[in-house]
Amino acid sequence: MKPNSLIVNRAFTASPETNARARQQALNAMPPLMAMQDGVISYQSRGHLVILGPEDLIRLVADQIQGVTSITLIAMGNVFSQDDEHLEKAMQAAANLTPIYLPFASLSGWLGAFELRLTAPNGDLINPAEVSAGQDHFDLVLDLNPEPVIAAELSPPGYFHVGQLADESTEQGISLASDRLVDALEQLSGMVGEFEKPAYVQVNHDICAHADRGNIGCTRCLDVCPADALTTDNKTLSHDPQILVNVNLCHGAGSCTTACPTGALTFMAPGPQRWLDLLRLCLDSYQQFGGEHPAILLHAEHSEFDLESLPRHILPISLEEVGALGVEIWVSLLVHGTSYVALLLDDQTPPTLQALLKKEVSVTGKLLESLGHPASRISLVEAGQLQSNLAALDDSLKDWFGLPTGPAFTYKGKRKTLNEALDLLYEQGDSSDEPISLPSGSPYGQVLVNAQDCTLCMSCVSICPTQALRSASEDAPVLAFTEADCVQCGLCEHSCPENAITLEARFAPAAGMRSEPRVMKQEEPFHCISCGKAFATQSTIEKISKKLEAHPYYQGEAAKRLKMCDDCRVKDSYRELAADPTAQLRL
Repeated sequence: MKPNSLIVNRAFTASPETNARARQQALNAMPPLMAMQDGVISYQSRGHLVILGPEDLIRLVADQIQGVTSITLIAMGNVFSQDDEHLEKAMQAAANLTPIYLPFASLSGWLGAFELRLTAPNGDLINPAEVSAGQDHFDLVLDLNPEPVIAAELSPPGYFHVGQLADESTEQGISLASDRLVDALEQLSGMVGEFEKPAYVQVNHDICAHADRGNIGCTRCLDVCPADALTTDNKTLSHDPQILVNVNLCHGAGSCTTACPTGALTFMAPGPQRWLDLLRLCLDSYQQFGGEHPAILLHAEHSEFDLESLPRHILPISLEEVGALGVEIWVSLLVHGTSYVALLLDDQTPPTLQALLKKEVSVTGKLLESLGHPASRISLVEAGQLQSNLAALDDSLKDWFGLPTGPAFTYKGKRKTLNEALDLLYEQGDSSDEPISLPSGSPYGQVLVNAQDCTLCMSCVSICPTQALRSASEDAPVLAFTEADCVQCGLCEHSCPENAITLEARFAPAAGMRSEPRVMKQEEPFHCISCGKAFATQSTIEKISKKLEAHPYYQGEAAKRLKMCDDCRVKDSYRELAADPTAQLRL
């Protein structure tokens, strides 16, 4: 597909030095990430440490630890090495500590609040912290098992798993060689006192598409959290399961906010509105100081690279984690004159987040292609091949340099912001207007309604979290659908009593096709045969009459009650009871 005439300048006219100075000015306009964060989670650690693992290792390592209040040893699994000298040295180590040999049951928690349970000979669960630490929990955990006891990709604060230690023979016996062990020991020695971190993520349950009226819909956030910080509360009689964020476990990876299709999960500070404003300011500053053809490189705060090694027109933006910003921000940056947005993956990017970003970027690429733009305008780049990846992007997208800056529309929530940005990209591109199919589970698509089975009960309308389905008329039963608002959560499909709804994952590039409500079914209202009030549809009355035709309460003259509104039905029942008190025996 060819870009249209809005592309006005494909070559650099400014010198690399000008772009470099403009970039520095733009980055200076961005406040430090820490200064933008708000809300604090506090941890209190008294320094009571528990070490889990093979007995020889926990003894030897315990002898190396300083700066903690107490150490408890829990022996688990086979010894690390059968070397005689090693075992003799291990048995002499930590002579003042007696390991506990009871079977491991469970471990959960975080810095200052780890709950460990062991299994007593009688089968009861016991808490070793009560005796060895003098409190109901441990503050710190050092896990020397080959496989972690807590298997989350991002471990809880205060939990250290060092992985498999090297078994290296030396003149002094066995060397426990591990950079991760050395690092863990250094950190443990200072983890006594009060510690703080930002409160990262919040949930707006009003627009969450997870559950409603006993139906389970979207689970995207639960599937991708690398810290296992997201759960659902138990369903009660008062409400459906709700998404909960354990702020003590959350690392701010942003997987949930990226995956959430409605924007129910967002960072507390800086929020997406703040980020969009700051990034636009950054781009504006770059261009005001003479910079040309800006491109954005989103990267995690921990990522390391040499700024001077990047092409001068690329603006690196530091995030808590590369997944902290989602698709609505990516495409909004394209509208604001960015040639492309690249997301940097490195060895510290959690595998779950990498998989999510690959999926999100792939689907977003399909949207861009259908809008007449190259899919690579949103791309992933690898830290080990950063220079070559960026060079390839520059080369493949040179015809898309020089896009004019689009309007700075306000942030209206994730979905509405995304739709506005997509509509503007549609105007810039060369689209065929034909809808494209998307992989199942994508948060874009349409609802298909079997008009013959649908009774216009409006259950789907009442449960739709985005109002993609709505009643289009106050005077007549009309079911309307707006494709741009549909996130394919499936709540409507699960709640339909007639099984008349199915979902189709797709994307319609034409703004009118996506944004204009379309009627899915319409009927004339059925009027009460007694008072004349409209209270149902013809198809609803027909279906109810068929289902209740054998019910003893609706036989003979009483069958007409099915064609009455609630008020008239009650009045008719009382008139019958007044005339014939024995009628109640037929109920």
